[in-house]
Amino acid sequence: MISHALAVDLRLDVEATQRRGHAISLSARAARAGYEVVVVLGGDGTVNEALQGIAGSGVRLAIIPGGAANVWARTLGLPNDAVEATSVVLRKLRERDCRSVSLGVANGRYFGFCAGLGFDGAVVRMVEERLLLKRAVRQATFLWCGVLAYLATLRTDVRMSLSVDSIPTDDRLRTVVACNSDPYTFLGRLPARMCPRADLDAGLDLTGLTDTRVTTLARVAYRALTGDRVSRLGRVRGWHDHRSYELRCTAPAALHVDGEYLGETDHLMLASAPDACSVIA
Repeated sequence: MISHALAVDLRLDVEATQRRGHAISLSARAARAGYEVVVVLGGDGTVNEALQGIAGSGVRLAIIPGGAANVWARTLGLPNDAVEATSVVLRKLRERDCRSVSLGVANGRYFGFCAGLGFDGAVVRMVEERLLLKRAVRQATFLWCGVLAYLATLRTDVRMSLSVDSIPTDDRLRTVVACNSDPYTFLGRLPARMCPRADLDAGLDLTGLTDTRVTTLARVAYRALTGDRVSRLGRVRGWHDHRSYELRCTAPAALHVDGEYLGETDHLMLASAPDACSVIA
């Protein structure tokens, strides 16, 4: 139905992804072939893959939300319903209404809205290991995996040192999230605002925790879901609108971008890529 609606106004070629990573090659091929727009029907993971193929190419990106959270589509102001979003995308394409936005880069991987190292990455890893559960209970899976990730942190003692724009800081962190936009994610309809000043037209924001005790994590979650006051907590450190961050860990920590688990690393380079993508929004 979505493809038929798009085909009324667009000269459209339709490709279905077959495996993880397939959208990277499909979008890169579209960029090489000179397509003007790549329309992604899918969740945040599929959108993230498409970014890898078209970032910096000038090809416009249009998103039709089809996942569980659809964080970036909602951040860009698109309806969370696929049919409604299709109508909006077609109208904006007719009006040539698009904007150029920055992207984040984590160890060479582009991201649209977030990256997480440590606790957050462990949660995403555990969710990906429980895809059947995720299909059944959707976002509630993240709550359960948050408990499991916390229990796992009790057996580890990873510390992170941080440099901001190549200048070392005195902070010793346990887990961090980087944001290219706000909110960081959604829990149902509730936005989780870990970096409330993050902006698609600015550099990257970073929020780090100096400990991951259950009381700290609970307070951070409550503050993130009820307003923009996370940075006021004593165990939280924050940085706004910087071009780069470098994190070195005492042991490998779990890394994700846009909710996609990338494995473990003990060295993370984060950078802002200004005007890297043109989006229909």
